[in-house]
Amino acid sequence: MAVWLITGCSSGFGKEIAKAALRHGDKVIAASRNASRLSELKGLGASPISLDVNGTPEEINASIVEASKIHGSFDILVNNAAYVLVGSIEETSDQEARDQFNTNVFGPLSVIRSVLPFMRAQKSGVIANIGSIGGYASFAGSGYYCSTKFALAGLTESLRAEVAPLGIQATVIEPGYFRTSLLQANVDGKTVAAASIDAYKSVMDGVKGMMDSYDGKQSGDPALGAQIIVEALTGTGRAAGKSLPARLLLGSDTVPFVAGIQERQNKEMEEWKELVVITDHAK
Repeated sequence: MAVWLITGCSSGFGKEIAKAALRHGDKVIAASRNASRLSELKGLGASPISLDVNGTPEEINASIVEASKIHGSFDILVNNAAYVLVGSIEETSDQEARDQFNTNVFGPLSVIRSVLPFMRAQKSGVIANIGSIGGYASFAGSGYYCSTKFALAGLTESLRAEVAPLGIQATVIEPGYFRTSLLQANVDGKTVAAASIDAYKSVMDGVKGMMDSYDGKQSGDPALGAQIIVEALTGTGRAAGKSLPARLLLGSDTVPFVAGIQERQNKEMEEWKELVVITDHAK
């Protein structure tokens, strides 16, 4: 019976992963900035805790140490807490950009640093960071959000190489469009940059309109996605016998999307190859 620690459990993927893990028969420590929002998960058997990933490393560590007393340690960590910042690169303020990285990158890193001593002591564990297909390609109006997911993917690949000899696995799970609250303008979803510049109005109106039109109509079912995540991280069910990959795509839209990016990159590489390879010292 594995012990899960899942952040961002008040809604969306975090909540659904917690439910799926409980159905799997595991123990779940469900975290949110406000534990009072976790009453449903508590009723299902989860142990709710308050954990603000925007807190200081010391505050986060204190919360993790306290959480460890519930079941003694952690077997699976899912870093899920995140939000979308919408705004062009120029419009977005330095503070807005830093807030985005604090929640989506530095918060998860603090959680990882606090959980790893427990996993190292037991010589086992799984760390899963929830990324996005936005970690493969960035889009107008969401550059800061996508860049946090690029960063999370890179950090996870390094972490994976570092902890593998210790018996610990690490992966970044990269969903496509799932019907969660991520595109909704509320505490769990998107934040729009406060400033606007007329020169970007046409582009940004298109971005905001696209997000509004997608919201509530995404093809992905988070409950089905969560079930696959639980099977993948526990190596059970349909994932039995499979090796946990460094990057795990999730959603029917992700495979053609990433294949298209790889095709474009290969085409560009071939087009420029003869020029870019002639940079070595003369032999």
